[in-house]
Formats: sequence, structure tokens, C-alpha cells
Amino acid sequence: MFSSSIFKAKGSEKKLKDYGLKRKNTKASDQKPVNILGTAMTKGELRAQRNIKFVDMTPDQQAFIRRVLRDSSTQKELELMGKGGLIVRVVFVGEGKAGVYRRKQNITETPEIYLDPELTEDTVTHEFVHHARTVDESRERFTRTAHRIVNGAYDWAFRNENEFDIHNFEEAATVAETTARTQGHAKKVSGYYGYVEGVSRRVAYDSDRKRLTGNLQSANINETKGIKGKAATNRINSEFAKTHIASMMMYGRTALKSYEILNNKQ
Repeated sequence: MFSSSIFKAKGSEKKLKDYGLKRKNTKASDQKPVNILGTAMTKGELRAQRNIKFVDMTPDQQAFIRRVLRDSSTQKELELMGKGGLIVRVVFVGEGKAGVYRRKQNITETPEIYLDPELTEDTVTHEFVHHARTVDESRERFTRTAHRIVNGAYDWAFRNENEFDIHNFEEAATVAETTARTQGHAKKVSGYYGYVEGVSRRVAYDSDRKRLTGNLQSANINETKGIKGKAATNRINSEFAKTHIASMMMYGRTALKSYEILNNKQ
């Protein structure tokens, strides 16, 4: 879920030890697994996450988030997401919400992600996709944020003028990329699929999952595996317009229509 409003986390400010590693010359030993919080990760995988700060969470929650990041994004993508800093907190984010992403703004120097304590692979991936869409300037078309970014922050005039279309397209495209990237298919389908008309949420999601991971529609959904890196962003750009989530209807028009409206204004 995306939020551009100011969100103040509640609860403890106690920080856990950050297990990131400083960069050294790449060696074969970087590929040897290291036991971190009960999770086997290589030094290279940990290094990719070194600028992501995990606070207000238990060791088990941190381990879960780290595993999801490792499985859903490449090391290069994670290094880019952490560039300039990123803070991740596990807090109650509000009734009916599973996560919130707050982009760098004039009053917020460091982007933050808030995740509900009932962590799922889908939710963690979703919020990090929002961040990647915003900070990765190499992205284009459907994989680039719906917001206009100026000097690393929102163009608030553009955001206020196009709030509904931004939310409509941004969430649909983020759901699509999340669907492509998660290691396993979602046991609980994103609520945004409830805005897809004429088909059940589960049927729409399963169909999109197969399409976006490169599987035949006849494939067993339990056997689909997520993709990441360029394979994921290329797939979104080639297939998003054909997905069910692109037809998500909010504010009187589809997400795809909102994209077209926004694209004509960029």
C-alpha cells in the first residue's frame, strides 16, 4: 500500500544490531553462507542490504524480511534501493493496511517502509517495489513510479493535481511486479484484486501470476517461481497491459487508463 502522507511510527525506538557488512574486494569466500539470525546468507547478499536499516522489530522479523529481499531482488537492485539510506520498521500501520511506504520528502530525509507485524512475503515485496519504482531512474514505462520526482522528492503540485490517477496506476503496477517477484504465490491475494471486475480475486491473481512469471495458464500455480532483476521489469513492461490487475477499476477508470493519462502529462 502506498501513502504519501506523513506517517509517524508508534512503539519502541529500540534498534537491533545491523548485520550489514562493509565492502571489501570480491572473493570466492563471499559466496560462502554466513549464519545471520538463523538464516544462511552469503556475504555478498548481506553487503547488498548494508544500507537498509532494520529497526523496531524482533530478530525473527528481521530475518524474515532479509530472506524476502534476497529472494525477490537481485543484489544490484538491493544496493540501489539502499543508496541514500532506507529505514524499515515493523509497527501497526492502521486498520486494513499491511504496509506503508513513505518516500523522501522535504521534511523526511530518509525514505521509510512500515510493515504490519503479521509479515507476509507479498507485503514485504510490495512495499520494496514501491521504493524501487521511485529510486531506480533506469526504469521506464510501467515499471517507473507514477509520481513525478524532482531532486529526489515528490512534485507535490503534480501529485495533488493527479492524486487519483497516481494511486490507481501506482498500486496496480506495484501489485503486478510483486506478483512476478515473490518466490511463492500469495496465499492471501492482494485486496487490490477486489477492484477487478468480472472475475474472482483468486482467479485473477493466479492468471496474472502465471503470465508474469512466464508460465502457461495451464501450469500448476504451486509450481510457479518468482523472477527478479531485468527479467522481472522486462516482463512487467511487456505483459502488464494484458493482466487482470491492469483493468483494476478505481475512481471510475482502469489503472491502464490512468497510466495513459499520466503518461501524456509527463
